[in-house]
Amino acid sequence: MSYDIALYLQVDTGGPEPVDYCAADIGNYTSNVSGMWVDALGYRLADLQGKTAGDCVDDLKRAVADMENRSDHYRAMNPPNGWGNYEGALDYLRQLMTACCAHPKAEIHISH
Repeated sequence: MSYDIALYLQVDTGGPEPVDYCAADIGNYTSNVSGMWVDALGYRLADLQGKTAGDCVDDLKRAVADMENRSDHYRAMNPPNGWGNYEGALDYLRQLMTACCAHPKAEIHISH
């Protein structure tokens, strides 16, 4: 199982319905590291579903900084099966943070 994250903007093209535009496709990463994200964020990554990217920036910045500052703590949480690791979990969170900063009005969509 993995998390797939994309940020979407609704664009008014003048048609009868707004069009969803994928502002950023973060891709996917294994849920085997979800404990790291819960520890860093204080809640599940899946809880970002449907939120506005700009509303998540502060939490994401704090979580990335925590993971960077306490790398030994998070490395100790590496999954024993080898699917995923601290470096990958941190990189994925950084990508999400960067995309949220770049597209603060986008809505976060997560599937897992």
